[in-house]
Amino acid sequence: MTRAALMRCFFLALAFALAEGSAHADYILLSPGEAAVAGQPVSLYLMITNETEQPLDVSVPAELELRFSTPREAVNATFAADPAPPTETIHLAPQTFRKIRYTGTLPGALEGTASIAVRNVTSNNVIISVQAAAAPSTAAAQEAPSAPANLRSPAFFSALSSYDPMYFAVGVGTNSETTSKFQLSLKLQFFTEDSSLARRTPFLHDLYFGYTQTSLWNLAQTSSPFYDTSYQPRLFYYSPQIWESSGRGVRLGLETGLGHESNGRSGEDSRSVSTAYVKPIFTLGEPAAWHWTIAPKLLAYLNTTDNPDIADYRGYAELEVAYGKDDSWQFKVWGRKGPAGFATQVDVTYPLPGLTFGNLNGYLLLQYFDGYGESLLSYNQRMKSQFRLGLAVIR
Repeated sequence: MTRAALMRCFFLALAFALAEGSAHADYILLSPGEAAVAGQPVSLYLMITNETEQPLDVSVPAELELRFSTPREAVNATFAADPAPPTETIHLAPQTFRKIRYTGTLPGALEGTASIAVRNVTSNNVIISVQAAAAPSTAAAQEAPSAPANLRSPAFFSALSSYDPMYFAVGVGTNSETTSKFQLSLKLQFFTEDSSLARRTPFLHDLYFGYTQTSLWNLAQTSSPFYDTSYQPRLFYYSPQIWESSGRGVRLGLETGLGHESNGRSGEDSRSVSTAYVKPIFTLGEPAAWHWTIAPKLLAYLNTTDNPDIADYRGYAELEVAYGKDDSWQFKVWGRKGPAGFATQVDVTYPLPGLTFGNLNGYLLLQYFDGYGESLLSYNQRMKSQFRLGLAVIR
């Protein structure tokens, strides 16, 4: 596929993503628009859509019966419409939608990553991160310095979420060298659901800035230097569900945008690359149960000045396939192939609460890498295969 063809695919997919009315489900549960703290009130939104060409009278539940599931436990809760709907049904014109807010109190026992399932309405599930309830002492509260208002706001924290996996792992390669690899990643949502701009132009709610940093640490050498660090800012559109099959067994999400990657070095060790990409995300099965996730990624290279032959080793496509369950095992395989090289990574994870009687958070991680360019510095070198064991915060 030529670069021109890839760019056409990118802009067509972006135009499709920005088109209004892409969701086909009647009821779509949205993530909270505020910080989620155990034992505290929180609001969820149920979006009711009419994707047909005819007006519809649609039922509006006065309450949502929810089930919150973590690797440790499952708890039920009821959230009430806020404000209460004046009628049991609403009239929706063709190709329109309505958002209903539901408010309730998060169960006090929740902590960590939780899946929310709606029990009385056929809808999708969402994943949220719940902070443990913590009440500081009166003296500590009086002595603690006041945080800046923009950092103190719950909206600031609700705009931040995980992006790529976050982990720390140590292992040995086939050359018997001990190496460590760790990755940090977050994304920032630009517009809140309740902002006037997002209400008028819904696609703005799905615009993000993402940042991922990956480092390789050579523990076998004297002074244990960092071999290389990759800095990856991205600007992208992301929607976890733009289409759903009639039987709700298949869902399609989309991520598409612009990315940059560099290692922050100068001279001969300088590496950088800029890309435009399209990444459809297929989910087969219920997200809260055992399910498959298949995510191909198409790339168009925009700037390769520091490493003009990088496409020969990385190619123009990547593929990630995962099978797992939120509170159990996950098996993930990622790979890419170019004319001159390839790369494959396998991650196997399991929730630590199930292994430590609920005492530790995160996931046990077993990782294997083989191929070219585990770091950007060595994009054109085939490194020795690596086996690592570690801790994943987000998988």
